[in-house]
Amino acid sequence: MTATAEASDQQQSGSDQVRQAARGSALNLVGALVAAVASFVTVGIITNHYGQVGAGLFFSATAIFTLAANGARLGSESGLTYFVSRMRASGATGDLPELIRHAVGATVIVSATLALGGFLAAPDLAALLTSDADNTEAMTIMIRALSVGIPAFAASQALSGASRGFGTMRPSVMAGQIVRPITQLVLVITAAFVASAGLVGVAIAWSTAAYMALIPILAWMVLRLRRRQPGESTLSLSNYWRFTGPRALTDLVSSALERLDVLLVAYFLTEADAGLYGAAARLILVGQMMMFATGQSMAPHLSANFLTGRFDEAKQVLHTVSGWNVTLLWPAFIGLAFGAETVLQLFGAEFAEGSSIVVLLCIALIIIIGLGVGDTLLLMTGDSMASLINHIAALVVMIATSMLLLPNVGVIGAAWAWALSRILIRGLAVVRVWQTSRVHAFGRPVVVAAAIALAAYLPTGFAMHQLVGNGVVAIALHAIAGLAIQAALVFRYRHELDLDQLQNTLTRRSSNRKATERTSPEPSSGSDHQPPS
Repeated sequence: MTATAEASDQQQSGSDQVRQAARGSALNLVGALVAAVASFVTVGIITNHYGQVGAGLFFSATAIFTLAANGARLGSESGLTYFVSRMRASGATGDLPELIRHAVGATVIVSATLALGGFLAAPDLAALLTSDADNTEAMTIMIRALSVGIPAFAASQALSGASRGFGTMRPSVMAGQIVRPITQLVLVITAAFVASAGLVGVAIAWSTAAYMALIPILAWMVLRLRRRQPGESTLSLSNYWRFTGPRALTDLVSSALERLDVLLVAYFLTEADAGLYGAAARLILVGQMMMFATGQSMAPHLSANFLTGRFDEAKQVLHTVSGWNVTLLWPAFIGLAFGAETVLQLFGAEFAEGSSIVVLLCIALIIIIGLGVGDTLLLMTGDSMASLINHIAALVVMIATSMLLLPNVGVIGAAWAWALSRILIRGLAVVRVWQTSRVHAFGRPVVVAAAIALAAYLPTGFAMHQLVGNGVVAIALHAIAGLAIQAALVFRYRHELDLDQLQNTLTRRSSNRKATERTSPEPSSGSDHQPPS
């Protein structure tokens, strides 16, 4: 296949792109579900085995790990998705190997430097986040053990972004959502129950899992580049860094938004409070992973559409998949908000007091999902500087809110800080893309899906929890009643939700196999942000 043919295959109709985004979303959602379940079980083992204080130490140490690893990516994950998809769309594929080697090499160098810095600074970092000498010593060893895994995690994230630029989600799903979380779970079980290695063993498990995840994504990329067809050579590394430079700072700020809240709780309050907040926040991880999954599946299509000025196709993809997001995720968060206290008890009875945190985070995520994919959409327009500004503004809001609320209202202040900062990022991105491209997520599918979810799950939630009380039975009855109403309404309004596209994708996938292979040539057909687990 020539580069020109590869480029022409990118010029797909909006319906074709919706089907491809659906395939990517479906696979990504399965991966996100596997990762979320594995993460939930892993966290449950840690909280039940080590208690609030032990969990707080673990969440704080992994927060430092995530901050360093995501900052070390240098924007390569989004940058490679953006540039690889555009180079393929234009037929300029001759420089793909050089681009990927350059981006991943820079990531490895910076991540190794940060790993060394973290190893040396571990005692000082641990002293800031703990109030007991024994806890300080344990935290120091955990930070050092986790530092070893920083280069592997950063490199695998960069390679995942490149793989998505090739139009497939399979490599990133396999590495980041299957191999890593399952390896973490197996090794944590081994450390906690077989080796009795304590929290240090858990930290070693985390680093080992990062290297296990790097192996499949690296192998896939090497094979994919070997099979690449020759194409034009128009690479400008200065253009790459002009886009990715602001994104590198955004990655650092975004990583701070993801994990700084736990560190602020540990600093202003106690290790036990950090454990309580960290466990409560983990309950929303599945929704965050699914949001990230669908955003990833849309990103290459949005990038190519914006490049060629096909804004109507971009709208169609965005409206349809955003409506599916609301259909799938709003019920999950409404149900979790009603059953928060019961679900938290799976982490241990002492964690049930964090139910108000979960309720607030669920409400925030319902709003965020309704606003669309936000920053992913903004980045695919090429406006990485606006994304950086938005993230900095959100980080300032989160830190200021935490400093104001944590000492005065306790750990719930961290939830308020998280909610306000995330809604701000999403809202600013929506406004910016509307100003520059007149594209937004608020189409009829989103409105219909939102109305259906509210009608199906709010009244049934209040009714079941009032009549039955809090508990597993109430959660089950709420889910059954809500799902029955939602299914009926979704069937009634299936055309407004464009579910025919999804049905065709899932039931007639084999008939589109050859077209898929042309768009994403790899050994077998199909198509493949996660938030770190």
